[in-house]
This record gives sequence, C-alpha cells and structure tokens, in this order.
Amino acid sequence: MANRSGARRTAEAGISLTEILMVIAVMGILLAVGAPRISAVLSRSGASQATTVVAMDLQQAVSLAARQRKPVRVACDCANGTYTVTDRATGSVLLRRRLTGNDADYNLRAVAFSATPVDVFPSGRTSAPLTVTLTSGTVSKSVTMTTGGLVVVAR
Repeated sequence: MANRSGARRTAEAGISLTEILMVIAVMGILLAVGAPRISAVLSRSGASQATTVVAMDLQQAVSLAARQRKPVRVACDCANGTYTVTDRATGSVLLRRRLTGNDADYNLRAVAFSATPVDVFPSGRTSAPLTVTLTSGTVSKSVTMTTGGLVVVAR
C-alpha cells in the first residue's frame, strides 16, 4: 500500500510479548543472583556509617565536657538502640541518638556498650574505657574511647 508520497508502507516496528517476557526473566535471574551481595553491601554500609556517627558523637562528648568545664555522661539504652550524652550534674540531655529500629537511619540489629554510663571529665579523661559495638546483619564494627578521651574506630 502506498502513502501520499508514493513510498510503500512497511510493517510497524515494535516489541513482541515474547521479547518482553525474555527481558523480565533475565532481569529476575540477575536480581536473584545479585541480591545476597547487595544485602551484604548494605549491611556493611549501614554499620560503617553508624560507626562514623558514634565516633563523632563520642568526640563531641569530650568537647562538650571541656567547653562547659563540667562532666558529661554517656549512657546507653542498648535494649532500645539509643544512647544519650547528658550533663552529669543536671541530667539535661545534650545529645540523643537512635541507631536501631524502623525510624533509625542505619540498618543495625544491635548496639552494645562495654560500660554504661561513662563519665567524660573536662580534662578529657573518662571514668572507664568504652567500646561501642554495632551489629548489622553478619557485620560487626566497633568504636573505642580510651580513658584518655581518645576515640578510635576499629578497622
């Protein structure tokens, strides 16, 4: 059949149902193969991000004690996955962080403190060494604060 310009009209190009089903099948196979690796990467990523945040919060506790010239307390409510930094004398909350649960930004299953509470003095010293262990899936990372107030992220 000829159109107005006299050229013959060819069959319209398109995608068949078979081609669409083949693409969906290949994508499904790739997803099934890659899902465990993606899950592991997300677990490591969440634990790494949370480790960095906890290290910064512990350094901030040391800084707050020095700046205010009075002790602050770092305490964990590990069952609920939260920790707080409070003014030791008044109990007023200076910082609160939630690490587990649906409303947390990190994909963590558990948070553990080696000692709680730990007091941080204006001199930078602490009442006890502290190790914070963060668990996400099969990945565990830790942050340590020495009695000298040095915060170290374990690699």
